[in-house]
Amino acid sequence: MKHIIDISTWERRQNYEFFQGFLSSWMCITTEVDCTSAFAEAKTNHTSFFIRYLWAVLRATNEVKEMRFRKDKDGRVCMYDTIDVITPINVPGRTFYTVRVPYVADYQAFYRQTSEIISNIPADGDPYGTDKSVFEQGDHDVITVSAVPDLFFTSIVPTLQKPGLPQCWPLLNIGKAVVRGDRWVMPIFITVSHEFVDGEHLAQFFNKIEEVLK
Repeated sequence: MKHIIDISTWERRQNYEFFQGFLSSWMCITTEVDCTSAFAEAKTNHTSFFIRYLWAVLRATNEVKEMRFRKDKDGRVCMYDTIDVITPINVPGRTFYTVRVPYVADYQAFYRQTSEIISNIPADGDPYGTDKSVFEQGDHDVITVSAVPDLFFTSIVPTLQKPGLPQCWPLLNIGKAVVRGDRWVMPIFITVSHEFVDGEHLAQFFNKIEEVLK
């Protein structure tokens, strides 16, 4: 469910109006997140590290309210009760197929649901069909998480659709986990609108991810 924000009484009114005149209000950050406990747990239990961190990112998104602000198809600012994730999954013989995974607060339930979705990807179809359906419905109650587990990176320049058409929801890329001393860390890139999110909120977001991964 979404709630339309009354701009006149919104605590972010001045921030929001300030960035309205910018060519792009979107900011990009790449940082490293400690994933030692979750990485070891996945290896020991032979479970999916990908699903583990996907849930951590999605839970952090839902628990930091600023990450749930969006504009709808009519240009109104709104806040969603919950945010889902869309993520591309590799498909043998093809490139990938993007799936939508609903948020579930309980990890075991989320794990079962996500495993079921990934196991039942159709043999054919538009790899961008999920993205297109979100655009068409006009409710951007999602984030996108792209995993590149074989690539460690220190920064990313995001793609843009075309001038004058900003991204509608946060995009994240998560890279290869590497050793830093006695810890495992993984790079996470995010691009998000400064109209809704400040540095303080991103700090809360990344701290929450680390907290959930422990």
